[in-house]
Amino acid sequence: MGKKYLVRGFTLVELLVVIAIIGILVGLLLPAVQAAREAARRMQCQNNLKQQALATHNAHDTHRRFPPQAGNYGGAWYAPLYFHLLPFIEQKNVFEMAGNCDLGAAVGQAAPGTNITNLGFVWPTWGSVNTGSRTWLRQTRMSTYQCPSDSTLGNGLDWTPGDASYAGNFLVFGGVNNRAVVCGSAGNPWETCWDARANFGTLTDGTSNTIMFAEKLSRCDGTGRPGGNWWMRGVFRIGAAGGGNPSSGVPADSYPGDRLSGVFGGGRGRDGVIFTFGPNSKFQVNPRNPLASSGEGGNCDRRLASTQHISMQVGLSDGSIRGISGSMDNVIWFELLTPTGGEVNRDVE
Repeated sequence: MGKKYLVRGFTLVELLVVIAIIGILVGLLLPAVQAAREAARRMQCQNNLKQQALATHNAHDTHRRFPPQAGNYGGAWYAPLYFHLLPFIEQKNVFEMAGNCDLGAAVGQAAPGTNITNLGFVWPTWGSVNTGSRTWLRQTRMSTYQCPSDSTLGNGLDWTPGDASYAGNFLVFGGVNNRAVVCGSAGNPWETCWDARANFGTLTDGTSNTIMFAEKLSRCDGTGRPGGNWWMRGVFRIGAAGGGNPSSGVPADSYPGDRLSGVFGGGRGRDGVIFTFGPNSKFQVNPRNPLASSGEGGNCDRRLASTQHISMQVGLSDGSIRGISGSMDNVIWFELLTPTGGEVNRDVE
């Protein structure tokens, strides 16, 4: 007779214990993995802000002043802040494409027509065409303007994938004195009503005490639909479908800005929205249901800077990037927005 061997397997209890231990280990590991991923996303977001701050410094070196929140600058006509920064984030080809325009572009028109006009100068409009992809220029994705932690990206209307996750401080680029003016009214021409004509010399509070850029979610519907953020928002609609032009006094579309513009800290949009000024302008951290209206439980305020990080990431005028806790006093936040308020030596963690 051959030898008999006793084969001993795992009991059900032992298997359950092993499975439970594996489950506990996975439960402990997942938060660490998620935290590492968020740290990487936050680092990318900070790098984007760094590129924007450096681009502003380079623009200043080239043109001896900062770009406007919206206006004429550096050879481009009637353009928003983030358009003016394109040549300084290695996107000069996109900047120059604004000279190509479908003059008959209508609201809801899915793609440019066949008759593209070269205007002979740089003027980003509703009908500006990305000639490389035969799409609207306003729908060109700019990775430097998008934060990987912004879960609302891709939920825009006709501006996706040209949506953005950052905004400019109106008090720096638009001007404290322009924060509530009605553009196009007497004494407030379209060319200057969102243009502070600022430079480093006008930042009397000091570059390390003045915020230039902050995060702002690409879609934010809590205070009225649609709300959001688009790097090229603040343009005219010209031609047969729009007819707007600077000299008409009644330009069509969104110039110099509206509820979908990359703005915080002040300014009055062409649609009447007022970007909050003063201590009440403090940012939002993880606003509730940003894609929902207030009636549906959303509280994201399109007039404010906003973030889905655990802290607000900002770019200061000296080029440094800082994280600001949601517990920061709202008066200190406002002091960091004002370039000439006389408040200095405030710490930003």
